[in-house]
Amino acid sequence: MIEYIIIAILQGLTEWLPISSSGQVMIFSLNLLEISPEQAYSLSIWLHLGTMFAVLLRFRKDYYGIIKSFIPNKTTLDQNFTKKRNWLVFSTVGTALTAIPLYLIFRVLVLGTYSEEQGDMLTLLISGFLIITGIILLVYRKKYGRKTIDGVSNKELNRDSFIAGLIQGIAILPGISRSGVTVSTLLIEDYEQDHSLKLSFLMSVPVILASIGVDIIFGEGSIFGSLDIPTILVITMVSFLIGYLTMEVLLRVARKVNFGYFCIIYGVIAFFIIVPILIIN
Repeated sequence: MIEYIIIAILQGLTEWLPISSSGQVMIFSLNLLEISPEQAYSLSIWLHLGTMFAVLLRFRKDYYGIIKSFIPNKTTLDQNFTKKRNWLVFSTVGTALTAIPLYLIFRVLVLGTYSEEQGDMLTLLISGFLIITGIILLVYRKKYGRKTIDGVSNKELNRDSFIAGLIQGIAILPGISRSGVTVSTLLIEDYEQDHSLKLSFLMSVPVILASIGVDIIFGEGSIFGSLDIPTILVITMVSFLIGYLTMEVLLRVARKVNFGYFCIIYGVIAFFIIVPILIIN
């Protein structure tokens, strides 16, 4: 239980930084918990449940307004919440189109062919994805936009949210930072930086719920079937509490610090450590 709690704390801390919390959780799970890659991948998905509740609590007014906008026959609809609702719908559809195929490919081609000797190769792959995340952050970190969803047409909003969703789906691969690639995409689409960060987190909730559903349906090594319910509840609560308590501070840090260098250095160090091991073996 202590090891799982440590991993949950890691999730709560890294979710708000563009360094791929799922990649960090997988690397630490493989080496600290010594569980199978399938279980480590599943755990990285399930731990997002706690930080998802932190996002729901932090942006509760937004989600309340979005939920109200789904109610038919409303005489007075707040256009701001209607646009946010449409943003979530189109971005979620876009995410499904890329995330589901990549999820299945990753499980079959990477996790499905795994043996104990290939553990270092999996860590190496995740490190490679971290380097890609770092490059993306370095290229687009200093790009500042001017748009908000209030000021764009419905057609433009639907297009931008769908594209952002397509890119978000790539983050199903551990090591690709969901917040990093989505915020970068929104900046490329010329949205304001703080607005992009908020939209990125609003987009995460339906995708996290869908990811957990997909993991239950398709994940033969799902952590849901191997961990008892009390343990799942404890790690969810820990990741929620740590995530909620550190959210504001770490988001401010994320705005000021370019984590692209961190991702690249982290990935390169992993390469220098693991490649010699692979050559010796």
